[in-house]
Amino acid sequence: MAYQVSIFLENKIGHLRKITTLLAENQINIRTMNLTHTSNDWGVLNLIVDFPDKAHQVLNSQNFSVALREVIALEMDDHPGGLDNLLGKVEAAGVNFTNAYSRILKAGGEAFLILDSADTEQAREKLKKLGLAPLDDETVYGK
Repeated sequence: MAYQVSIFLENKIGHLRKITTLLAENQINIRTMNLTHTSNDWGVLNLIVDFPDKAHQVLNSQNFSVALREVIALEMDDHPGGLDNLLGKVEAAGVNFTNAYSRILKAGGEAFLILDSADTEQAREKLKKLGLAPLDDETVYGK
């Protein structure tokens, strides 16, 4: 099961770097990053890291507003229409998601889509019925 680390972050110079420095000092590698502005100069930073539990613990110990949330990582083709094809299957499965972002592992080859759903377990079961199995941790975290 894949997990994303989500941090509520003030939009000020140096705040993102505080997080990247802290993770680097603790030998935690960021595999995928998505930073979204919300409102009033705040945003949400979603990270896929190689050690999500450790990242959550480290950031929490430094008083960051951080959450660990299960997400679904699905393989997709890295070519024109690859995302569209995968989204057609996700739609056919009846899976709704609230947040999504992707990662390219090898240009023209491997890529994956991260989906954040309100009910991850139910979404995973619907996807499995169509033959879409979530990626293993080794692939997602790059171990």
